[in-house]
Amino acid sequence: MSQVWLIGHPVAHSLSPAMHNAAFDKLGLPHRYTVRDVTDAQLGATLERLRRADVLGANVTIPHKEAALRLVDEASDEARRIGAVNTIVRRGERLIGDNTDRIGFHRGLESAGILEISNVDVLVLGAGGAARACVLELLRGNDVLVAGRTIERAERLVASMPSEKTGTARAVTWDQARQMTWVDALVNATPLGMHGEDALQGFAIEPLPGMIADLVPIAEETPLVRRAREAQHVRVMDGLLMLLHQAARSFELWTGVPAPLEVMRAALPRRV
Repeated sequence: MSQVWLIGHPVAHSLSPAMHNAAFDKLGLPHRYTVRDVTDAQLGATLERLRRADVLGANVTIPHKEAALRLVDEASDEARRIGAVNTIVRRGERLIGDNTDRIGFHRGLESAGILEISNVDVLVLGAGGAARACVLELLRGNDVLVAGRTIERAERLVASMPSEKTGTARAVTWDQARQMTWVDALVNATPLGMHGEDALQGFAIEPLPGMIADLVPIAEETPLVRRAREAQHVRVMDGLLMLLHQAARSFELWTGVPAPLEVMRAALPRRV
């Protein structure tokens, strides 16, 4: 039986094992998805073990996505554009890095009925690997403000965007983002909400923007998602939708067969 690892820190809360193991069982595939709680100091050694174990590959999550890009033997164009790896496929002893976050974000929006975002001002909270994928997708025709916990991290994300983008990107400080009174759309690409906190606590934005995507994938709706659903003018993408669709693409990269999407959806703790 081959394994697939989830590499991150922390990972005990992850909903990915239930999805992937339900998919393996449905298709009769002799694989198992397991979690590996890996610190920064352990990441290099863990990927070395990945080369030699009976493992199809791995998912990589917070906080290792950007570091994983530097440690794989080869990376897809998508992973290089985003500047992060969230999926690793093992081929012999070589590790091939890819990134399914952008396709997960795109298909998650579509599943939420948000078929088009164009000519709007979008605020993205966060400057990590998932934020990079979202900004890359949103820059097709929109102006994007990126707020990181440090302005330097946000500026690095903006500077890394490809030259063929059609929208504009600008870094702002966290305090500047908190003082904004309006934006057309908002993406929470931070872990805020993972433990029941409201990602917009202390923000001046009022009313809520017309589109909110919260990438936090937890069993209960985050406070931001609940508040957005209560405001009837807001189109909402729950983080479970992005998780579902990025996971389906990762499954296909490891196995070479289409993911049983509805089986994976049914394995989530609530319907999305």
